[in-house]
Amino acid sequence: MKYIAFVRQLMLPFASLIVVLLLAAGWLYEHMAMVNAVTQQQQQVQIELNTINRKIAQSAQDKLWIAQYLQAYRGLQRDGFIGGDQRMAWQQMLIVTGDRLGLHGVNFDIAPQQPHRPELQIGALNLMDTPVQFTADMPHEGVFAQLLDDLRTQKHGVMTVRECTLSHAVESAPVQMRCILVWHNLTPRAAS
Repeated sequence: MKYIAFVRQLMLPFASLIVVLLLAAGWLYEHMAMVNAVTQQQQQVQIELNTINRKIAQSAQDKLWIAQYLQAYRGLQRDGFIGGDQRMAWQQMLIVTGDRLGLHGVNFDIAPQQPHRPELQIGALNLMDTPVQFTADMPHEGVFAQLLDDLRTQKHGVMTVRECTLSHAVESAPVQMRCILVWHNLTPRAAS
């Protein structure tokens, strides 16, 4: 009987201990869930912070590039390499240069602009070619070199020679020149 009375005396503290342990386990479970949620939020915030830091670094790099290349870009714009079609300036330049060099029978046909290589895209700009068929009679071959130098130094894009033929009908006749010149420039890509 003493044993049963002793067990009865221990039941209340034992039951209280079990209740306290269950409450502690519940609190611990809730606390661990809260710690996990905070850890996940902290990881998400860290990812967002890393993304923002990358964007800030990229922005700083972009500013450096703009500062480094803006003058060169504006120079290319002034020189006519970046911008729209300049066929009116090219036409005027061919007429003035031909007159100044004493060319006779000057004839040229400026074709429509076309993409240099359609599969090649350069940022927001397209590299465009404008072929020009140019014929003229000149007094001697030295005028040909001067003509090319004059055309290349003009501020209306970049000019290249695709092909040229020089011929004499007879030895005393003027030199006949037939050339295909190509003006290259970068033009803004049309919005899609």
